[in-house]
Amino acid sequence: MVKFLILGVAVAGAGAAGYFGEQFFRPTAAPAGEHAAAAKKPELLFELPLGKFTMQIIRDNQILHLLFDVDVFILGSAEFQKINGAVGQARLRDATVTAIAELAETELALAETVMNEEGRTALAAQIVRKLYVDFPIIRTARINSFVANTSARE
Repeated sequence: MVKFLILGVAVAGAGAAGYFGEQFFRPTAAPAGEHAAAAKKPELLFELPLGKFTMQIIRDNQILHLLFDVDVFILGSAEFQKINGAVGQARLRDATVTAIAELAETELALAETVMNEEGRTALAAQIVRKLYVDFPIIRTARINSFVANTSARE
């Protein structure tokens, strides 16, 4: 019985010594080498084209038809690999359509038939803000083409 008690105290003492003594053996700075150079290199943005979308938004007295082409940019290759599958792209496309539909209901600027570069950049920033809630890996977006057409509601 005494042997088991001594053995238990030795195991508990070795565990406590390792837990508290670890800070004395930990290096203070990472050695300069291959891993340090890889950690200093900034990660790149990877482009994920979502394709062309066609939407019809019904407003009070008009119907707004939108045709646009959107690309999103994802930070890091590991995150890009996670989202670059059929399921990930479908979820991202659905979220993009939802974000643009919400913006189209409130933004009057989307009714313009031709949007300049500044307008497309501002619209892309608003889309990214809405997408960032569910997809924090998205850093920016680019609207390649944007065409809007309005017709009277019958």
